[in-house]
Amino acid sequence: MTTHKKVGIILAGGESRRYGTPKALERIDGLYFYEKAIQVLQPVVDEMVLVAHPTIKGRIKTPITVVTDLQKYQGQGPLAGIYTGMMTIPGHDYFVLACDMPVMETEIFQQLYAVKTMLPPDCSVIPTVDEKLQPLAAIYSYATKEEIPTLLDAGERRLTDLLQNTNCAYIQYSSIEPFKNINKPEDYTKLRN
Repeated sequence: MTTHKKVGIILAGGESRRYGTPKALERIDGLYFYEKAIQVLQPVVDEMVLVAHPTIKGRIKTPITVVTDLQKYQGQGPLAGIYTGMMTIPGHDYFVLACDMPVMETEIFQQLYAVKTMLPPDCSVIPTVDEKLQPLAAIYSYATKEEIPTLLDAGERRLTDLLQNTNCAYIQYSSIEPFKNINKPEDYTKLRN
């Protein structure tokens, strides 16, 4: 790998059937969730790509590159979204953030990257809180790029499948706060209050 480029991959998700409306288009502090995610990653990456569902792609207004899943893996979840981002902008380290974590902080990614620089280059860094993995706010190494299509082609779509098959370091956080994700309308109501 010649470049040490840091690439931000924002997962904007899709129709959010469980939630009712696209979560990427909800707002916090006057910003759309996807804009908040861009704001979090901007200081720590060289370039960014946002991966969105075709139904919301046209509603996302941002100067960064916006794409939909690669045709072959269309609609196969976050793993497909991460791979699409990796294939769109080649890099060395991929800073992945799902936009339904609207209170995430840049500082978390700065900490993860500080740890990453002390590890073998093929190692990904995944935060955990109370023994729960947080793979949608993590840094993935270039080495995972080769493993993902193998998993997707085998029908394995879980991020944990990727983590079990690649070199990872896990960083324990004591507070769930920055990793809180919005799954239900009640979560959003609570966040706004």
